[in-house]
Amino acid sequence: MSSEPSRMVAAWDAPTRLFHWGLVVLIILAPITNKMGASTFYLHKINGYMILSLILYRVIWGFVGGTTARFSTFVRPFGAIGYFVDLVRNRPRHFLGHNPLGGLMVLALMAAAAGQALFGLMTLDDIPATIEGPFASKVAESTAEWVSVWHRRGFRIILALVALHVLANLFYTFVKKDNLIRPMVTGVKPAGPYEDVQANQPGSLGKAALCLALSMVIVFGSVWTFGSAPFR
Repeated sequence: MSSEPSRMVAAWDAPTRLFHWGLVVLIILAPITNKMGASTFYLHKINGYMILSLILYRVIWGFVGGTTARFSTFVRPFGAIGYFVDLVRNRPRHFLGHNPLGGLMVLALMAAAAGQALFGLMTLDDIPATIEGPFASKVAESTAEWVSVWHRRGFRIILALVALHVLANLFYTFVKKDNLIRPMVTGVKPAGPYEDVQANQPGSLGKAALCLALSMVIVFGSVWTFGSAPFR
């Protein structure tokens, strides 16, 4: 039996990994900045703008980024059904990037985070106007009140999705013996007969920086131009 170490191949490029862990940090900071008080509530607003910027960046990166980051590689809604059936029947299937179920989870988390941040733009509150979203005064009061309710509930939805995501990763790591967390840190996985691609062609950091800059200009520029007190 050969004691040669497994050959490693590129799985996730640096821009995709930075997006992943950056979004984790911002989601953790969201409730913290929300509880810091009215005088520093602008930090919660900026946190929300950064979440929107990252989500928009990831959407753009899903078309121009590395192979495993592209939506065309991992968004397979109908394939998720067959993958789930094979998973239940203990028929191993391996993917270098997201498996079909994992791809749906990525979309769900992105949609939930984006929805939460967008609702925050229109949220009302009874105490100082500084804690209102920058577009709260731009929509009907009934709309702002409805959005405010769902902005408060939305974080629980995100927590539920995050819990499901973590449990799935623990299941793959300890039951299926397929560690999905380590490659999102290191960027590499052992070579193998993967169904999607055999090795990732990474996107460049320069292109990623341009995509992020464009996303931030769109988000921050919009709230600065059209919003009320966006940074207070």
